[in-house]
Amino acid sequence: MKNIPNILSFLRILLIPAFVWLMHTDQTMAAAIVLGISGITDMLDGFLARRFDWVTPLGKLLDPAADKLTQVAVCIVLAVRLRTYGPFFILLLLKEVIMLIGSAYLIKKQVKLEGAKWFGKLGTALFYVSMTLIVFVPDMPGPVTAALLGATTACALLAAFMYIPEFSKYKEEIH
Repeated sequence: MKNIPNILSFLRILLIPAFVWLMHTDQTMAAAIVLGISGITDMLDGFLARRFDWVTPLGKLLDPAADKLTQVAVCIVLAVRLRTYGPFFILLLLKEVIMLIGSAYLIKKQVKLEGAKWFGKLGTALFYVSMTLIVFVPDMPGPVTAALLGATTACALLAAFMYIPEFSKYKEEIH
């Protein structure tokens, strides 16, 4: 039972190529469903891990890796399909890459990381909802798409800035 969250995180990683393939073959409704499932399993694995104390060292690496890989893949696919909105996707990608590099550095320095904060969870939830809607409704009016991407990007960047003091707390642990 303790490995259920890890299995869900691994499932999210396996859903990435399915999402990419479905988008490549213009099966946007199926791709939206895959992305929705990915978002639900993300919320579920975190809930189960915390609720039942099923947190494992593997899960502490697998869950954020699944998040980052999914978000990067979704941003790349949608940036290619929706070139008009490229700047939003570039900002989202940069945020994820910077967070990934920062986390990898801390892990390499053997710093014990805490779990995601509420603002990171909010940003991830908004990402999944917005991207799933954008994929599900491919002919969404431009202003609505821009509003969803703007809100998602603003929330993601705000979360990134709010993580700066969190990451700076670890400076003392780095030798």
